[in-house]
Amino acid sequence: MKEPLLSLKDLKVSFFNNSGEIKVIRGVSFEVGKGEVIGIVGESGSGKSITSMSIIKLLKGTGKITNGEIIYKGENLADKTEKEMMKIRGNDIAMIFQDPMTSLNPVFTVGHQISDVIRRHQRLGKNEAKNKAIEMLRIVGIPSPEERYNNYPHEFSGGMRQRAIIAMALSCEPELLIADEPTTALDVTIQAQILKLLMELKEKMSASIILITHDLGVVANTCSKVIVMYGGLIMEEGTVDDIFYNPMHPYTKGLLQSLPKKGTEGKQRLIPIKGNPPDLSKTIEGCPFSGRCPYVMNICKKQQPKYYEKNNHRAMCWILDKGDEYNGK
Repeated sequence: MKEPLLSLKDLKVSFFNNSGEIKVIRGVSFEVGKGEVIGIVGESGSGKSITSMSIIKLLKGTGKITNGEIIYKGENLADKTEKEMMKIRGNDIAMIFQDPMTSLNPVFTVGHQISDVIRRHQRLGKNEAKNKAIEMLRIVGIPSPEERYNNYPHEFSGGMRQRAIIAMALSCEPELLIADEPTTALDVTIQAQILKLLMELKEKMSASIILITHDLGVVANTCSKVIVMYGGLIMEEGTVDDIFYNPMHPYTKGLLQSLPKKGTEGKQRLIPIKGNPPDLSKTIEGCPFSGRCPYVMNICKKQQPKYYEKNNHRAMCWILDKGDEYNGK
């Protein structure tokens, strides 16, 4: 079995304020293989983005990794200093953030910002870095890249800004790309173009991708493995077929039931998940989904479930103890 490119082992992350500790990631473990595309899905506040920010140690404010390992190519990033991480970010692991306007500095041209990243990590001369930046703009489909190199972010459309961010992220040919809601602010047509571009560049550069999104449709079309998060934990993990055609966890089933089915537009009544996500500032006993789960049992409220696994498909749910008694209907 090949060694994974990235391996998270019992990762825990907390934020601290005057009231005490807020446990936002409460024991997350998963692996990313070389050339693999995995999707992380879940409602807002489930811990998707904090998990990704933890990987490159860009936690804001009082955020702190309190436990676990982040093994990248055999080295634990959790033990790296900020100086060591600066060499890894952008060069080995790159990130695409969901809002390109906050990712680009408005007072510098787009080309300058891309070439600056290239010079910092690859130690190229000014002209070499400029030529590579122009080539990256061309690769991501920005027309007249030589002219656009000298444009400021406000002179780009939303879709072009996101393409520029992708060009910047891929300019140093990272082995792992983390894309946090990369198409959220874009219209449907541009979304499809950006996702197609990411997949094409992934094949061309043999990069691995962690795609964070709330859009299960995006995951179905791009990923090979899916991680479903809720309340700072992984509720379920499996292949795309596992998650979409044989979901085991009630939360995953709820997410799928809340989506419109193809060909039933306007005819099918969507079934929302009742209630609200848990308050992570309070101690959570048992399963974080117990307050909203239609199959909740007493044990669900008292003890956190263990994982039940079958053919690399795992889910954290007490109800799976019932085996054939539970058919998910």
